[in-house]
Amino acid sequence: MVIHDHEPRRLWRGGGFTLVELAAVMVVVGIIAGTAVVSLSSVGSKRSAMAARQLQRDMTYARQRAVATGTRSWIEFDTVGQTWTVRVEDIASPGRATSLVLPDPATGGPFVQAMNTGSFVGVTMTVTFADGPDWIGFDWLGRPLREDTEATPLSADGLVDFSGGEKVTVNKNTGHTVFVPAP
Repeated sequence: MVIHDHEPRRLWRGGGFTLVELAAVMVVVGIIAGTAVVSLSSVGSKRSAMAARQLQRDMTYARQRAVATGTRSWIEFDTVGQTWTVRVEDIASPGRATSLVLPDPATGGPFVQAMNTGSFVGVTMTVTFADGPDWIGFDWLGRPLREDTEATPLSADGLVDFSGGEKVTVNKNTGHTVFVPAP
């Protein structure tokens, strides 16, 4: 029988990590953090693009509704409150001034969209219509109208700019809206 003269085996107590393990974890955490920062920095521009596309849909809806019903529809912009409202003329009392807020077909509530809140936090808009910044209407042919009391056609294309660089343009002749992505 052979007797080995050596120390008894020490039990490993798991008191920590090796330097290699710590370095590997730090590299993985760094990669994940870098990806998160890039993703979070693009959230604002995605919200701005969503807002611009929502405006384009709402303006298209107002235009199509005017054509389908023969009743003028209006978009009222509030650049101070950062909202737009879809309105329709009252048949009993025609005219933009007496128009009514249209119910949102998706929610049943008032057809009002607010910027810088909810899904659009951090998004703002500026509105540029040569004939006045507050309203744009659509007649029964889908043509865009000025905000004046005669509801005359637009004299120039309209533009709504969003804080992420996206734009929605309104053609002065046809009323068609176009989403223009940020450069």
